[in-house]
Amino acid sequence: MDAAEAVSWRRAKPREGLAFEERFAAARPRLLALCTSFVGSHDAQDVVQDVYVMARRRIGQLRDPAALEGWLSRIAVNLCYAHHRRRRWVHVAEIAGHATAEQSRDLGLRELIERLPARERTVLVLHYGYGYRLEEIADMLSLSHTNVRSIIARTRQRLFRQLQEGER
Repeated sequence: MDAAEAVSWRRAKPREGLAFEERFAAARPRLLALCTSFVGSHDAQDVVQDVYVMARRRIGQLRDPAALEGWLSRIAVNLCYAHHRRRRWVHVAEIAGHATAEQSRDLGLRELIERLPARERTVLVLHYGYGYRLEEIADMLSLSHTNVRSIIARTRQRLFRQLQEGER
């Protein structure tokens, strides 16, 4: 797509609007899988719908139409972060109120991952769950490659220690 086509596409005229609709429909399954891993299947549909609304409203900000799927993924990750920030206090209250010492030692890997801070969980899921390279994750989250590499190394070490403690 050349520069002139890119400018006209961003203006979202009816014909270009249809192109957005088609490209979003093609990206929707991957966005749904991505959001499901962050917020669960119950809320993933809502987050993907919010991605659509936000992307449709901000399509003029997209500089490179060829990067639409990456741009949509970034919006999805940011909305998942927002979702977790809104619901964090409920989750913390549930863990504090219902977890006994015996239960916390017997946690599985999934529960340990769900307890991670949002940024660490996001980096881990994007890398191991979806196969994104560390450079891609750094671009998506506006972090340096070194920072992403450090986050993933520290998170793996922490999970390994917690799993070992749970086996004792």
